[in-house]
Parts: sequence; structure tokens; C-alpha cells
Amino acid sequence: MAKLPRAALAQWLSFDKEDWTLLGKDTDSMSTSLNPDIETKQNIIGESVTDHKGFNPELAVDTYAARTEDAIYENLLDITMNRRNDEEHTKAYLLEAVLTEAVNLSDNKTLTGKAWMEEVTVIPQEYGGDTAAFGIPFNVSPNGGGRTEGTVSVAERKPTFTPGTAAGASTQSTGKSGGGSSSD
Repeated sequence: MAKLPRAALAQWLSFDKEDWTLLGKDTDSMSTSLNPDIETKQNIIGESVTDHKGFNPELAVDTYAARTEDAIYENLLDITMNRRNDEEHTKAYLLEAVLTEAVNLSDNKTLTGKAWMEEVTVIPQEYGGDTAAFGIPFNVSPNGGGRTEGTVSVAERKPTFTPGTAAGASTQSTGKSGGGSSSD
């Protein structure tokens, strides 16, 4: 069996569920920390028992270089420079997909895969950086409303998300321009 390349895991961020920015252009490593809440203890009969209380996931986008063409740019700039911390300004949507191939191959063909969308909070960690670019590294944390599972179709690095029937939703969210970032 062939290994899926890292670029088959595509992650987009949007503040309106329409204009998506593909994350990862400025980095060679980006992972979601699940931060599991696990407690292992021993019961009175000598058995080890693991109590898994859930996850507190967080995606750290440590190397985002500001690009005016990115759909998320104006929102990130506003949150950062105006020190916004309210839900109205920091609420966004994360779309994650496991595609059949590397996302950059969608420049020449349509890719498909499983996908998950959820409401998140975006928190910039700092801004500035070295002479290479104006950086606004940020963290993405779920708002606790759950994830909607479905499928995605990706053409020219722009996603079209279709929620699964189990979620009870029947609308689509399409990616428009503004996805100037890529993860190749």
C-alpha cells in the first residue's frame, strides 16, 4: 500500500464559509495537537484503568505570512492590530480534508475525499517576524459545537464541502477566490 503524502491532508480557514484560504504555504510542518485528557489509575483489584475524558484540539499555524489576496488576511489583521478577543471577530470555520492525492494536484484535476468542518476561534499569537515576510502566526481552536463530516471536491485548491446525510444538513459551502495560500 502506498503512503498518503502530507499534502493529502488539506486544511482551509474561512471567516464566512464561502471564501477559503488553504493553509500551509509557508511551512514544512503543521499538525493539530489533540491534547487528550487521559488519566491512568489503578483500581483496588490491581488493574490499570484508563479514563479518556476527550480531546482539546488546537492547530498552530506558526508560520503564516500575510498575503493581501488571502481571504483570511483582513480578518487576521483586524484581530491582531485591534486586539480583538470577542466571538464576533474571532469566530471562523476550519475545513479539513483527507484527499486522494496531494492538494496541489487539484491545479490540473478535481480531487475528492472525506472532510470535516467545524466552528473555531482564531487567536493570533504574535506579529512581525524577520525580513522574509510580515508574519501573523495564529492558533485555531474548536468552539465545542462539534464537527460536521462530509465529502469535499477540490478544484484549483478551492474546496466544495458537502455535509453528510447523517448530519442532517443539505447545504453546500463552496470555496470562492481568496485562497491564495497553498500547501505544496
